[in-house]
Amino acid sequence: MHFFTVFLLTCTLFVDVSCIGWLMKGDSRGCPYRGGAHTYYFGTTHLMCIIQHRNRGKRGAPWRGPWTTDHRFIEYRGYYYDFQTNSKVSIARSRLRGDVCPGAKETSPAGYSEVSLDCIEGCAKNYRCRYGYYNFLFNNCHHFANRLSEVLCRRGTACPGWCRGSCNDVEYN
Repeated sequence: MHFFTVFLLTCTLFVDVSCIGWLMKGDSRGCPYRGGAHTYYFGTTHLMCIIQHRNRGKRGAPWRGPWTTDHRFIEYRGYYYDFQTNSKVSIARSRLRGDVCPGAKETSPAGYSEVSLDCIEGCAKNYRCRYGYYNFLFNNCHHFANRLSEVLCRRGTACPGWCRGSCNDVEYN
C-alpha cells in the first residue's frame, strides 16, 4: 500500500472531530455571554483513578480531545453530567468518583446557556437512544460532553427534539 494512503488511514483512525474542541480548550467566544444566561463548564476526572475504583462504584470513561487519560464531564447550574462505559448517563451534584479521584471543572466557563435544566436532563436521558452505546473510539465521555455543549450553547431556551424523547437511560447519584 502506498505510504500516503497508509498515513491517511492511520490519521483517520486516530483523529476525531472532537479534536477541534480540544484545540480550542477554554475558548468561550463561540458561546458568548447573553443576559440571563448561566455558565457551564467542561471538567475532568483522572481516568486511571476511576478505573482503579470501578469495582467500588460507577465507572466513567475517556473526549474533548478523545485521547486523554481523563474522564470528561459537563457541569451546568450545579449538576454534573457524565457518560459512563455502561452507556448510562450519571446526573449528580458532584463529580463522578470525585470523593476519591483528582479532577475539577475548568476555571474558565466553556460558555453560557439559557437552556433549562429540564432540557439538558432530557438530553442526558435520551443520549444513548440518539447517539448509541458507549464506544471507546467513537462515542465516549468526551463526545458526550461536546454534544451537550452544542445544546447548551444554543441561543434561547428552545430544546432539541431528541432531548424530549422517552429513552430515560440515566442514573441519579
